[in-house]
Amino acid sequence: MNNSEKNSPSEGESTAEDKSLKFGEKLAFGAGEVANRYGENGINDLATPIYNTILKLPPDTIGWVLGLMRLWDAITDPVMGYISDNWKGKFGRRKPFILLGAILMAITYPLIWFASPDWTANAKTIYLFCFAIIFFTTYTIYSVPFRALATEMTPDYSERTTIRVYSAFFSQTTLLFIPWIFPLTQMERIQIGNLVNFELPWADPVSGIRFLMGIASATILLAGIVCSIFPKERYNKIAAKQERVPFLPSFLSLITDKPFLMLHGIGIGLLSSILLVGALGLYVNMYYIWQGDTATGSTYQAFVQNILQILGYLMLFVISTFLAKMEKKVLLSMALGFAMIGSIARWFTYSQEIPQLVFLDPFFFAPAYTTFWAIFLSMLSDYCDYDEYKNGKRREGVFSAISGWMMKAGASVALIVAGVVLQKTGFNAELEGAQTQATLTNMRLALVFLPVTCLGFALLLSTTYPLSKERMQSIREELESRRGRV
Repeated sequence: MNNSEKNSPSEGESTAEDKSLKFGEKLAFGAGEVANRYGENGINDLATPIYNTILKLPPDTIGWVLGLMRLWDAITDPVMGYISDNWKGKFGRRKPFILLGAILMAITYPLIWFASPDWTANAKTIYLFCFAIIFFTTYTIYSVPFRALATEMTPDYSERTTIRVYSAFFSQTTLLFIPWIFPLTQMERIQIGNLVNFELPWADPVSGIRFLMGIASATILLAGIVCSIFPKERYNKIAAKQERVPFLPSFLSLITDKPFLMLHGIGIGLLSSILLVGALGLYVNMYYIWQGDTATGSTYQAFVQNILQILGYLMLFVISTFLAKMEKKVLLSMALGFAMIGSIARWFTYSQEIPQLVFLDPFFFAPAYTTFWAIFLSMLSDYCDYDEYKNGKRREGVFSAISGWMMKAGASVALIVAGVVLQKTGFNAELEGAQTQATLTNMRLALVFLPVTCLGFALLLSTTYPLSKERMQSIREELESRRGRV
């Protein structure tokens, strides 16, 4: 085969010049992030305040249950990745499972929140455990093919960042609403001056949770359907011609690869910094700043999250307009460094004397988190090219599954530690606003120093990560000389 034959596009494949994806396709993929966020933040951000404050389950118990659930999620992910990679259906390897997973998620997500405060602690723990394990199984069916699809939409280094900007837009939008679920259950009506004044359609927090989770279920279903129809799987024809992807050799080759471990060490460092203090930020707001006023404290925290997401929209514009073509690992290091500064600043911004200082928190973390997730997820897609370069196969499903396994194993540990740390601070939900001064000080110290430690670890790895923009460009050229353009 001569060079011109090798470099010509296969039938049905786009040329390198046609690298820009259509707006509708990027929008449809981005919509899928709504269901993905409910699988992550819809559990991680809400389980502790709901099951602890409303249902009176100890926070360390909740942490253990959530940690075990993420471990279960981590176990099922590689199985789903193997199935998806080797699926030969005419509708593709990813989209049929995205649709199935979204339907099952929409059915099971509301059921997690139907425990009764009148049950015993053991009954509530067993209920949470059982329905969480069912939900996370359905989430695996959805999330593994969804993440794999992101790596298959384009081979272009910069366009991969653009795709992640679209998904980040929907992620930010979803995260505008999730923080309000808990504070809304603490309210009887919404009143904003003379403009808005209406009674909420539930009689108590338990009924409110069930009502709002029903709305969330419909949102999950709609997002999953859109994502399963419109995006294209551009590597499907290449994958259909290759041999079956074996699971165990794939698993071993990835978890022993240095760039793979470094990249996921960076991700776990940032994710752990978020999960370790996810509940602590809310609790410091409710019990330190507002001295047990959970309605006001949770409302302030929801506004903090909303400011974070709104600033995130501005950052997405900056990334797509000015930063998409820059060296990704440099941007990653800058984001991590800014998050470290923000973590230290929390000792001062979470203040009893001036509660409004807490609204400065998002100005540190919006640039950091938005840049990090857009760039980090784009780098995962780049790694799939490096993996094909080394091993000769497209195995995005197994990669996404094992990548998810690594991240979720780290998340499991972080969630367990978060529950244990909150308990070890001396916090007792029965004391409400009468927490001891030592407890409040311990909570504030944990809020600052836990994320700084995790972020420092991630920053060290990001500065030495070997897959630069120049390296990825040479890998793409080599791949196209082997099997044609995509």
